[in-house]
Amino acid sequence: MKSLTSKDWIQTDIIWFLELEYLGMTFRFSSITMHLSDNDGKSFPYLGGLEDVSISQRMGTTGQISTQEDSIGIAITFPNRNISKEIYNGAILDGNNAKVGFVLVRGGQIAQSFEERQIVYSGIVTEPVYGYPNNPLGYVEFSIENKATYSEEPLLRVLLGENLYIEDVSMTPNANIGQTPPFPVSDNIVNVADIHRGKVIPWVFGELNGVLRENNSETNIPISPAYVVAFDGTGAKPCYYVVAGHATNATQVKLFNNLGDETTQPVSTFINSDNRTFSYTEIDGTVATFSNSVAPNNDRQVWVEWISGAPFPNPFGNGDLKGGGDICLMLLQEITDAIDMEAWTALRPLLNEYEFGGYVNDDSITIFEWLQKNIVAYLPISIVNGPNGLKPVLDLFLDGASLRPRTVVTAGPEFFRNGPVSPANSSEEIINYVMVRYAINGVTNNPTARISVSNSIQPNPYLGYSVSPISEISKRKYGTKRRILVLDYCYDWKTATRIANNIITTHGLIVHTIRYSAALEYGFLEIGDIIQITDDDLGYKNLKAQLISKEYFENRWLLGLKLDNNPNRLEKTDV
Repeated sequence: MKSLTSKDWIQTDIIWFLELEYLGMTFRFSSITMHLSDNDGKSFPYLGGLEDVSISQRMGTTGQISTQEDSIGIAITFPNRNISKEIYNGAILDGNNAKVGFVLVRGGQIAQSFEERQIVYSGIVTEPVYGYPNNPLGYVEFSIENKATYSEEPLLRVLLGENLYIEDVSMTPNANIGQTPPFPVSDNIVNVADIHRGKVIPWVFGELNGVLRENNSETNIPISPAYVVAFDGTGAKPCYYVVAGHATNATQVKLFNNLGDETTQPVSTFINSDNRTFSYTEIDGTVATFSNSVAPNNDRQVWVEWISGAPFPNPFGNGDLKGGGDICLMLLQEITDAIDMEAWTALRPLLNEYEFGGYVNDDSITIFEWLQKNIVAYLPISIVNGPNGLKPVLDLFLDGASLRPRTVVTAGPEFFRNGPVSPANSSEEIINYVMVRYAINGVTNNPTARISVSNSIQPNPYLGYSVSPISEISKRKYGTKRRILVLDYCYDWKTATRIANNIITTHGLIVHTIRYSAALEYGFLEIGDIIQITDDDLGYKNLKAQLISKEYFENRWLLGLKLDNNPNRLEKTDV
């Protein structure tokens, strides 16, 4: 499907169409009878009679995943069909796939091919109503719902398989693939040490090597757990620790115990009887300067810092899984096929500038829950369900881009105000001082670094402080409004700083919205676009606004806009 530009919409009208899979075939309806030809010359007939469709698209709430769009209502008449009889005989209409879209018409001629038709909504048929006494037997009304279906399996079960726990079977190497069992075995079964038997094997990801503190110094901290698998009381008395339930890019890890000891050891892998790969490390009890006696010390804790290579490979190429875009796409692909790959490919580089890391050993949390709470909540996007599946929509005000507009408009007959200027938040929601605490220490479970964003200029140029002009303006208006945020999955100071600044940008000032009625030629505008508006009646001169909703109504577009509220970017007009 070709993306439309402003030139495509000059002097055009549109014809709406519906494509419905039913009775083993595709039924095609449109506002007026038409034929579309594909690039090979094949003609696709569309039966007239479809009324104009009211479709509303919305940006969604930044930091949230929305798996469902608003449903739309359809009324059509199937030619030469008795819908009641078809349904009575088992040809259920509910659940069938449907697509709604339009084609452009210019000078009375269809201006697009079948491949170029614009599909703006896809979903499944729900709640059909039929059998009206005064309508044809083929007449039916129904809704189309666009809801992405996704698996609600726990995250660890999806990523690591069924055996999530440290037990004899899960830790026993596969003897049929030629590997030498790394652990002491009895009758080809590992006798797991009781100290950590039953522990959940973690998924570990991100760049977890050293934390840059607010005073610009770097420190090493324990981050993810290491669990005892087996202990050999003979010879060198080695102790074996599982450090991840998967293969890693790491070659070495630094180990910390709860007695204050440290040691650096190599990372190895083994494949268990279920053909799953685990990463482990071994400590020689006679050589390493590390309290390693686990047999008489069941309170022994060992934690890991990944000093040479990251714990989880990036499935989208070389390197490590740490970028917000890659994490979102990898996990969403694990739970649903409804993914708009083109949209994700376009935004992944930007989203990957937000880097996350840590470990998960909660065996009940789902991918959707974990992703929403710990990753998407801190990205400058909303995730909505479009016609091609779940896609990210960038909040350009948060992105920090130059806010280059998609188009420039002056209010008039073709683009006029359709509603008042309204606040989207209240003074009670204002935040103008943010402290983000991050880099969780695994042993203490407390953050070890912080970043603060406010209007205060610190006496020393510490890394952990940032000045926001919006914070200064906000404090003069509303006083100091503080928020302290703890990031459980961030060890990167740049990411922590971005998140803190985004909170100030979003909540530092009152946000206003407005709605305009636009001529059909503005149909090229897409959710998330920046528009530059001049409106003499409101005193706006080159004001930037972001398109947050779009609705077709009576051959015009109703556009909901979020106005730029940064006074430093506003151009003043004469009163």
